[in-house]
Amino acid sequence: MSKVLELKRARKELNAKLGALAEKPDFNAEDEKSFVALKGQSEALVKQIERLEFVESDRALIDRVDPVPSKPRPDAELVKHARADADAPKPAANATRTPVENPGFSCVGELVYCARFKPEDSRIQALMEMGTGESGGIAIPDEINPTLKEVAPQEAIMRPRATVVPAGESPDADLVLPSLNQGTTGNLYGGVEVDWISEGGDKPETNAKLKETRWTPKEVAAHIVVTDKLLRNWRSANALIERMLRGALVAAEDKEFLRGIGGNGRPLGVLASKALLKVARAQAANVTYADLVALEEKLLEDGEAIWVVNPRVIPKLRQMEDTAGHLIWQEDARGGSPSTLLGRPVVRNYRSPALGSLGDVLLMVPAYYVIKDGVDVTIAASEHALFKQNKTVVKAFKTVDGGPWLDGAIKQEDGESYSPFVALDVP
Repeated sequence: MSKVLELKRARKELNAKLGALAEKPDFNAEDEKSFVALKGQSEALVKQIERLEFVESDRALIDRVDPVPSKPRPDAELVKHARADADAPKPAANATRTPVENPGFSCVGELVYCARFKPEDSRIQALMEMGTGESGGIAIPDEINPTLKEVAPQEAIMRPRATVVPAGESPDADLVLPSLNQGTTGNLYGGVEVDWISEGGDKPETNAKLKETRWTPKEVAAHIVVTDKLLRNWRSANALIERMLRGALVAAEDKEFLRGIGGNGRPLGVLASKALLKVARAQAANVTYADLVALEEKLLEDGEAIWVVNPRVIPKLRQMEDTAGHLIWQEDARGGSPSTLLGRPVVRNYRSPALGSLGDVLLMVPAYYVIKDGVDVTIAASEHALFKQNKTVVKAFKTVDGGPWLDGAIKQEDGESYSPFVALDVP
């Protein structure tokens, strides 16, 4: 809490005491003495508040440091320790996130305009008081944030379909969940062996291979450049700013959730995980009916499965025939939308690897992918980099992590390995 807010709260408390005294029906000389003393304290606070507000406003106009510095949350130190210490207390997965109230902004465009040209605005100061972590920036109020947060299935593959764990009360703290070590050397139940025991026989020992799976929110940022003239007309600039920043963030995280290699501040994607089962294709740079059948054979279908394909695969599917010579992917000529492929929806994805590469055709159950949200989308604006060109760099950033819950394929009772992530590989 800033010094100004502390003083204002103290003045409010004095005002309440003054009101109680003034309303006393039996107001006496002692009350008069107390009233005069409290009034003097209140007047002194007013003058002190005016001095501090002037200094803060003048400093903001002179320095205007971007990203806008923010005050760390009260639990920032705990968050730091949680990153470094695996044994530190972690928040519950279903912890409730503290809402960010709107101090009066009508849209993201107005917020960015004030952050750039009017940092002394009381509404900006109010958002700064809420804190946004070590990276700085200004929290976007929940009331106007949905346009940057909502992700439709046609815009992203993973987030609308994956298991998403909310930020919780300590957004950047690790999420640690117990999971069974279900690698190919174990079984569906983490290595637990079950025997039927004869009367008087010894009970067998079991060894459950329990492990921890960890998600650590990592920062992802997007920025655009707008002219100062356009930004001053923030009502017109709002749609552009929202669309560009939102689209960039959606694309960046969706690509990593699919293809990220993990480490170096990036999530672990499906195609780089140990849980992925690879199926060699029959022909190089091609996709055949036999390939699709082989992928389906390896799928652990515990949930809704989808096909995710590179656009160059679509022509192959449209001409693909089964062993009886029938087209396997019939289109809805009236609606213009393809039907399901082997009973599962097909999602065209420009972020998928090129035709003929590992993952150009992916059959998966997205619910087995876990996304851990961290600090919500925050905004910063800076004129320094392009000051001579009268342009402003607008930056949006958030923290997030993602990765498959499984650490390997699952060996079922039939002795074969299955996975919710199966991809077509090179021959």
